[in-house]
Amino acid sequence: MPRARILGIIACMISAALIAVFGYYAFIFNDAYSISSMQKVASQTYYAVAVPVGLVTVGILATGFWVGMTILTIKVAPPMPEIVEKKDNSKFKAFLLCLVTAALAALFIYGVIQQHYLAIAIPAAIITLVLLGMVFWVGIAIITARSTLHKEK
Repeated sequence: MPRARILGIIACMISAALIAVFGYYAFIFNDAYSISSMQKVASQTYYAVAVPVGLVTVGILATGFWVGMTILTIKVAPPMPEIVEKKDNSKFKAFLLCLVTAALAALFIYGVIQQHYLAIAIPAAIITLVLLGMVFWVGIAIITARSTLHKEK
């Protein structure tokens, strides 16, 4: 078995294990619904978790808002006649994107100020699972890739 395929299998196994461990310790072991406030943990622990998760979450939401505002405010050349017949919903969708990201950012910041556990756990879970899913996908791509190189005899 080629070394790249073995590394792909290892990457898949590690990311799948980390997804399971994260889910267990973030939601099941701590019983997330019984922890109503991060005030039950040490303040150093809270800030060690809240600051990086908060920066990444607000950064992602700000990027979504920026994309929506860019679509709303961009000036474009008049479209071709065959496109004019179609209904253009891009401005409405961009406005909706701005509205949703602003509401999520406000809700997230409110949850962080209240030191609510789920305000930190949900974005951390989404970010972690997306990153681990990407690693898993790369591992699967490596495992299933066909080699185009000729084997030497």
